[in-house]
Amino acid sequence: MPTVLQALASSLARAASLLTSLRANMSMNTIPGMPCINHDQYDIDGIRVERFTTAPKDAAQRPPLICVHGGCHASWSWQEHAAVYAAAGYEVHALNWRGRGGSAAINDDSFVKMSIADVVDDIDKVARCFDTPPVLIAHSMGGLAAQLYASAHEVGALVLLTPVVPSNVGATPIELPIGDMDAPWGPPPPDFARQVFFQGLDDMQAAHFNALFVPESPLRVYEATRWSLAVDATKLTAPILIVSGALDILTPPETGAALAALYGATYQLEPAHGHNVLLGEGARRIAEDVIAWVVGRLARQLNHSQYATAATRHRVEK
Repeated sequence: MPTVLQALASSLARAASLLTSLRANMSMNTIPGMPCINHDQYDIDGIRVERFTTAPKDAAQRPPLICVHGGCHASWSWQEHAAVYAAAGYEVHALNWRGRGGSAAINDDSFVKMSIADVVDDIDKVARCFDTPPVLIAHSMGGLAAQLYASAHEVGALVLLTPVVPSNVGATPIELPIGDMDAPWGPPPPDFARQVFFQGLDDMQAAHFNALFVPESPLRVYEATRWSLAVDATKLTAPILIVSGALDILTPPETGAALAALYGATYQLEPAHGHNVLLGEGARRIAEDVIAWVVGRLARQLNHSQYATAATRHRVEK
């Protein structure tokens, strides 16, 4: 027969489980004037994903948006952008790479050998759940992973925010100290993180997000600063938007411009931003620019497809 303490412990456990469930499936409305955003999370094949949606009636007609974070980050970095995308009527899925954010754990021996190219598998585990090719929106290291994914899989569109570029761009290496290649790198100290990752945030915001940072694979840091991975540009056929920050010292704007030239992509330069275009002042406006571009390009693709279908039908009828 259970004791009073056992019964109390069981009751507390049930209460904690309920609270966790409520927090994971709550609605959010952090920006005045926005519709209420439904926010929950799910796991798919070892990948933890945060989902944001307003559940519009025509959501099924729109491609899903998959957000891919950068190095040392996790899905939390998309909180401001994801709300804007969801408010526009899209279902947003912000994934976490393996080894962080609730995704499958990785031991250090394996983690230090992880490449940016390995994130392609994380993206694929989420993308293959959908019937429609997703739109990928990716930041920093995640931007290079998204390019690699899009070179091997169909996507509706590709948005690269201050992205790491491939070796075929020919960019000047960033001599960021890495140290021991057999040990996890970072997370970076607050002063360095503030300068490199959190331009535009106040002290309290920078401290909050710095506490969420996680260590990164030293191989990924090397690939992201020495530009050592190549992407076959001929395999990228979807429309592409590239956004650079003029003050970015990690992925300088000239690398973004060169990448846009390589791909024939739309290029947008943010004069008041550095590497951080996801959080803080200006993030909502950039997100609005991104989703406006996505909506416009998808509409053009749909119109082109409808025109081609009508033209084919006309030829057949003749």
